[in-house]
Amino acid sequence: MGWRVVAIENPAYLHLSLGSLVIDFADDKVKLPIEDIDTIVIDNPQIKLSVGIVDALANHGVSTIICNDQHLPTAIVLSLNSHSRQAKIANCQANLKLPIKKALWQKIVRQKIINQAKVLDGFNYRAGSVQLMDLAKVVISGDSNNREAIAARIYFKDLLSNATRRQPTLINSALDYGYSIIRSAIARSIAVQGLIPSVGIFHHNELNSYNLADDLMEVFRPVVDKYVLESHISIGNEQTQDARLSKEDRHYLVDILNNYVIIKNKQFTIKDAIDLMVDSFVNAIINGNIDDLQLPKLIND
Repeated sequence: MGWRVVAIENPAYLHLSLGSLVIDFADDKVKLPIEDIDTIVIDNPQIKLSVGIVDALANHGVSTIICNDQHLPTAIVLSLNSHSRQAKIANCQANLKLPIKKALWQKIVRQKIINQAKVLDGFNYRAGSVQLMDLAKVVISGDSNNREAIAARIYFKDLLSNATRRQPTLINSALDYGYSIIRSAIARSIAVQGLIPSVGIFHHNELNSYNLADDLMEVFRPVVDKYVLESHISIGNEQTQDARLSKEDRHYLVDILNNYVIIKNKQFTIKDAIDLMVDSFVNAIINGNIDDLQLPKLIND
């Protein structure tokens, strides 16, 4: 698996040459070994790609993210040829019993709320943090008592002050961009592991091709929140109607994949933690053992 996160924002032609990605700009040329690349963000409608490079990137497990004219990720290119045990893994996933699904979702929601509590604590919202830690203790199977929604109201009331998650603010644009990057990386890892991206354990929208990615990314949302609110993006402009991210902001947000979390009691980059989490999810559904699922924990400085 590669390590580079490449963002391309100027008109260019991308093609394959001797196992490397070649990026031809109008006045320059860049050549990168494909095996070094983890993720590519294509953020200009004038970028052209050869069929050969699309095929090579997919077969090397590279996550290719396509952005629209608002610079927001709208599509991801994934390989259809994935894990050698794809049939076995897909069969286990499709036939997963409801009690196991509910127990997995309970574990995800609990860790998400704990991570949210750590975010609040890091920004000195101690009362809210204590409330969330108490809520995490009473999440039940399938979160049928809806602790996730209650935690979200407390969390965003403190974290975003008077702003809401539905307003067109700079902070919300940054959060949505960061979430999209994480979601795309999880979708890539899911495909590589031979899982069915559209079959979730909680999310089940028939129009959503990435229900499972939406399930697994929930625990990473607080990680994105912390990364964004600690960044150079000005939260003083959170009420502005100009919610467009600068080029520098987008580069900063793409680099979130190189940020660190704790998983399996060790520090890993987010892109590595995603692979470890998805691999552990596969073990959990094959073995029917909830304890096999390893989830990322927030690092508090």
